[in-house]
Amino acid sequence: MLIAYLSYMLRSALIIFGNLLKKGFRPPDYVVFTLHGSYPDLSQPPEGFLQKMVKARMKSLQELENDFGIVGKIPTVKGIILKLSSPTLSLSQVQSLTEMIKELKARGKEVIIWSAFYDTHTYFLATAGDRILLQKGGIIYTLGFAKEQLSMKKALDWCGIELDVVRVSPYKSALDPFIQTDMSEEVKNMIGWLLDSYYEQLVRAIGRGRNLEGEKVHDLIKKTPLFGEEAVEAGAVDHIVNAEELPKLLGSKDKPVLLSSWAECSRRFPRPLPSPPGKCIAVLRIQGNIVEGKSQRPPTRPPIPIPFLFNEQTGDLSFVQQARMAIRDKRVRGVLLYIDSGGGSASASEAITSILKQVAAQKPLVAMLGSMAGSGGYYVATPASFIVAQPGTLTGSIGVISAKIVNSRFLERILFNRETIRRGQNDLFRSPEEPFTEEERKKVWQYIRHVYELFVQHVAHSRNLSPEAVNQVGDGKVWTGEQALEHGLVDKLGGLEAALSKLRKLANLPPNTPLIEIPVPRWETAPLTTTSDWLHYALSCMDQIKKSPVLMAGPLYFHQPWKR
Repeated sequence: MLIAYLSYMLRSALIIFGNLLKKGFRPPDYVVFTLHGSYPDLSQPPEGFLQKMVKARMKSLQELENDFGIVGKIPTVKGIILKLSSPTLSLSQVQSLTEMIKELKARGKEVIIWSAFYDTHTYFLATAGDRILLQKGGIIYTLGFAKEQLSMKKALDWCGIELDVVRVSPYKSALDPFIQTDMSEEVKNMIGWLLDSYYEQLVRAIGRGRNLEGEKVHDLIKKTPLFGEEAVEAGAVDHIVNAEELPKLLGSKDKPVLLSSWAECSRRFPRPLPSPPGKCIAVLRIQGNIVEGKSQRPPTRPPIPIPFLFNEQTGDLSFVQQARMAIRDKRVRGVLLYIDSGGGSASASEAITSILKQVAAQKPLVAMLGSMAGSGGYYVATPASFIVAQPGTLTGSIGVISAKIVNSRFLERILFNRETIRRGQNDLFRSPEEPFTEEERKKVWQYIRHVYELFVQHVAHSRNLSPEAVNQVGDGKVWTGEQALEHGLVDKLGGLEAALSKLRKLANLPPNTPLIEIPVPRWETAPLTTTSDWLHYALSCMDQIKKSPVLMAGPLYFHQPWKR
C-alpha cells in the first residue's frame, strides 16, 4: 500500500506540474469530436499481444464521457461539434451518448451535431444537440425501425440438414430462422411491441429536440427522406453547411471562431488528478455468448457478422475465478456487473449466478445492461440488488430452448456412409443421425421445464414478484428496457453513470472512486468458505474433540476446508 501511495503522489505531482506548463495554451472556441465505427460501452480490458497486433484499440463510450467532462470544465470553450461519420451504434448506446450531451449542455456548453447524412440512430442522437447541421449534398434517410427475419429452412432442407428444436414457448424464437419458413404469429406480435416502443422513443426524442408536438413529429417522419433546403423547411435541420464553412457560421464572416479537434486539444488541456489508491469498484463483464469453460475474445472480427463464429465468449470457469478474486480483494467495496449478452448455456449461466449471489451477499452488486441482456444474459443479472438499462436495451427472453442438428440426409447426398454401434437405449439422445423420438422429446421437455422453473424462481426472488407475474412477462418474450421497467424487470433507465451513482450510494463511496478490472487469475481457486461455514466447521471439530477418548498433545491443527 505504501508503494501505491508513493506512486499516486508522484503521478499527481507530475500532472500538476504539467498543468502549470499548459497555462499559456489558448483553448479553442469549439472542440471537434468525430464519431466513426463502433464503440464499446466500457473501456476495453487488457488485451493480449495477438489482439494488439491485428486490431486497433477501440475508444469506448466511457472514455468519451471522460473527454466530454474535461471539455465541460474549460470555461472559455463555448461547446463541441460532434461530427458523425458512419458510427455503428445501437439504440441503447445512442441513448448513453444523449445523456452525455445533456450533461455538457447543463454545464453551459453548446453541442452542435454535423453530418453528411443521418439514419434513424444518428438522427436520434442529433436531436439531443442544440443545432443540427447537414452537409451540402447530404440527406436524412427514411426515419423508422424495421425487423426482418431471413429464413434458412428451405436451404437446409435442400442440403438435407434438419434442426430439431424443443422450447418453452414459440416466443423463444432464436432458432426460428432455421426451423420455419415464415414468422410465427407470436414472433410477429413480439416484434410489433418492440418496434412500437422504439418508435415511441424516437417520436419523443424528435419532439423534445426539435420543439415539435403531436402530429408535427409524425409529419416530419413521413416526409423523410429529406435533403437540401427542404430539410431546413421541414424543421429537421438548422443549416446546410460544409465543414470548411463552420468557423464563419458559428462566429461571423469577419470574426470566425477557432476550432480544434480533440486530438489537438487533449494534450494541452489540464489533466485531472488520478484517483487515490485504496477503496475501488470492480468491474465484472459478461459479454457475448455465455459458455461452459474459459472466456475468449477473438483477435478480430469479420466485416460481416457470421453466426456463432468470431463472437466474444464469457466462460463460467473464467468468470467464477474473477468473481472470487473480487470477493477476496479487500480494496473492492462494490461490484459493477456489465452485461451485453444474448445468453447461452443454461448450466454456465447458473454457475455464474451462483457465484454472483456470493458477491452480492458480501459487497453491493449493481448490474448495468448494455445493448442486449436477454435469456442467460438476464438470468445472470438476477443476483444484483439494482439493475440499470437504457430504454433501447433488449432484455427479458426469460425462457429455455434446446436443439440438435440432424444431418443424416446431408451425408447421404454427399455419398458418406455412417454406421453406428450402440449400447443402451438413450445413446442417440444427442446424436445427429435422427430427430428426437417421442420418448426423448418428453425427456428434453422435462429438462427445459426444470431449467425454466429455476429461471423463474431466480427472477421472482430477485425482483420481488410472484412466479405467476414472472410467467406473464417470461415465456421467452423479449422487451425493450423501457418496457422492462414497466414490468418490474429493471429498476432504472440510464447508463454507466446511473449504475455507478447507485453503487457508490450503496457502498458509501465518494464520486472519484476508481473502477478496476478484475483479471482472470493464472491459477484456479476453489469455492470460497463463508464465515458461517467456518463457524459450523469449528463447532463440529470441537464436538468431535469432546467425544474423543484421546486428546492429542500439542497445538490443535484445523486444516483449511478449501484444501480438502
